[in-house]
Amino acid sequence: MKQFSATLSILFMLVVLSCESSTVTGSEDVIVIQNVSISLDSTYVFGNEFRANGTITNNSNSNIIPIWYLEGSFFRDANSSFKMGGENTSFTFSLAPDQTTGWELRFNDSQYPASNYPDFSVGELRAYRYESD
Repeated sequence: MKQFSATLSILFMLVVLSCESSTVTGSEDVIVIQNVSISLDSTYVFGNEFRANGTITNNSNSNIIPIWYLEGSFFRDANSSFKMGGENTSFTFSLAPDQTTGWELRFNDSQYPASNYPDFSVGELRAYRYESD
């Protein structure tokens, strides 16, 4: 009975872990959306958060269908040599050809108090989707 219980527990863990979607910034296990223009309009510190916002334009001839994501990495300074981490945001609507929408990313980590890095930068911006979405 103990062996059955242990086997059942392992199977349950495998099912749960395989159902989680990845939120790892920079993951290669995604489909990068091509033919988009991503602009970074502003970066600022708000309380304990690093924030960035901008726009994304669909330059392709087809709709970007939901669910799709935009992600970016947060760096300590303009040199972009020390990455603090990354963040993403999801879009639950389609973006037609030549349409533009706004985006905002918010990042915080107790390791990096926002007030200590007023000259932070944001880069490695990309739009993507998961194969199953």
